[in-house]
Amino acid sequence: MTAKTAAAAEAAYKMWLGHTYQCAACRTTPCVTAIRLGRAWRKARR
Repeated sequence: MTAKTAAAAEAAYKMWLGHTYQCAACRTTPCVTAIRLGRAWRKARR
């Protein structure tokens, strides 16, 4: 993983983590935004 890829993956992870921390829907039901952010994080890690 290059430094640029690692930085992008870390930024995507922080956005996903921040969303799940603030979103009430994430704690009660499947949240579409969290699913989308999780997929973006996984894609950035590749």
